[in-house]
Amino acid sequence: MRWDKTSVRNGMFVMGTQGERIGKVIRCDADTFVVEKGVFFPKDYELRYDHIADVSGGTVRYALTDFLRGRDIEETAPKAEASSREADIETATAAGAPAAAATTRRTERSNERDEIRIPLMREEIDIEKVARESGHVRIHKTVHTEEKHFSVPVTREEVVIEHVAIGRDAPLTGDDAFHEDTVDVPLYEEEVRVSKHPILEEEVVVRTVAQSVEREGTATLRHEEAEVEDTRRGQALGTSAPGYADPDVRH
Repeated sequence: MRWDKTSVRNGMFVMGTQGERIGKVIRCDADTFVVEKGVFFPKDYELRYDHIADVSGGTVRYALTDFLRGRDIEETAPKAEASSREADIETATAAGAPAAAATTRRTERSNERDEIRIPLMREEIDIEKVARESGHVRIHKTVHTEEKHFSVPVTREEVVIEHVAIGRDAPLTGDDAFHEDTVDVPLYEEEVRVSKHPILEEEVVVRTVAQSVEREGTATLRHEEAEVEDTRRGQALGTSAPGYADPDVRH
């Protein structure tokens, strides 16, 4: 059966036909799919659909031997360098170079394996305090009316008529005498006029006071552990967690 991008989805696990764990699918293209870095390679790697042996239950079975033969997809330069190094060894041996020199080069080549680093992550709690409005305090100012009664002394003028006996000749001439006349005498009195003006009697001061209270919260944290499995023994060697060291595995 021929597999394509419709058969493989992101998040599916990729395993070898002998049960080797290769990694998890993170992208599906037209002819290839990408597996995240894992045990077999230190970076994301591109695999071909035509090397898939089976897809079932969310797991992709991949022909691991075909995968190892096809690693020149992204690493042509390192393989060219390795081929050049092998050619140098063969040339030196054919020309009669000392066997010790050829053995030294083979030892150097065998020690040039890439170091695989598997990061283990854990989560920590980040606490952030955000101010939010919890309510309102409304202060209403109302106006009340009351009647004030008061008494104010005022002054008014009255007319007092008094007759004074003189008994002497009038100083008036004949033309001014016996002439009718009217005398208008104004009378004054005080009246009360009421006016109002505001007076600042007191102030109402409103302020907020911050108080510290305890708030309880919960969070679910995750952490990663590395499970080491030796396929030669067919059993798990243990789990790599903080403070754990398997005697048969070098961490």
